[in-house]
Amino acid sequence: MPMNIYDNEEFFRSYVKLREGLNYNDLLETPAMLSLIDDIRGKEILDIGCGFGKTDRTFIELGARRVRGMDISEKMIEKAKAENMAEGIEYSVMPAGRLQDIDGLYDIVYSSLCFHYIEDFGKLISDIHSKLRPGGMLLFSQEHPITTADYEGGFSEDSRRYTFSSYQREGTRVSEWFVDGVVTYHRTFSTIITEIVRRGFRIDTVLEPKPSESAIRMLPRIEREYEKPSFLIVKSYKN
Repeated sequence: MPMNIYDNEEFFRSYVKLREGLNYNDLLETPAMLSLIDDIRGKEILDIGCGFGKTDRTFIELGARRVRGMDISEKMIEKAKAENMAEGIEYSVMPAGRLQDIDGLYDIVYSSLCFHYIEDFGKLISDIHSKLRPGGMLLFSQEHPITTADYEGGFSEDSRRYTFSSYQREGTRVSEWFVDGVVTYHRTFSTIITEIVRRGFRIDTVLEPKPSESAIRMLPRIEREYEKPSFLIVKSYKN
């Protein structure tokens, strides 16, 4: 059973507080993701790891015909239904490992900061491929492989230098984020890209987003993204 840290009460409260303030998601990751989506009017979209559903509501407002948001966390889905429900949106509690249980095909599969929680990346990409119409788009973000590698020493405000280890040793990582014991999976950049291509996709764009000047003014520490990117975004199409 995949880890579901977001239903941990302490973690969930801390995460909600983080997202309610100025944060990297709203200032950096989400704008970069949405910039890679063209006209979605009339499209059907599957959102894996939909969280609060804020982006799903945006998709409907931009003209999507139907959006299905799925997330392993009951707390996330409850909040999505309470705050971001709209005609054309369906939310369900479901882990990414059960994509085979979803009926129908989609024009776009979208996922924000979910894939680094998935152990079997190859199977995930194959399952997504089977749920896309021919030529359909897969657009996802995840923690950057530099970030998921094991760090030693951390960030220095003076030197702005990072020292990290074990980049080539892929596998499980256990860290502290709000609570102890948060499990993620580290894969190298080359593994991520190769698996996507091998599973039947044509890569269109690879993006390591940089903050805008306005984002830096609002949240000065986000300028660190020029030293070490937090996110990797990949846009690809089903062959």
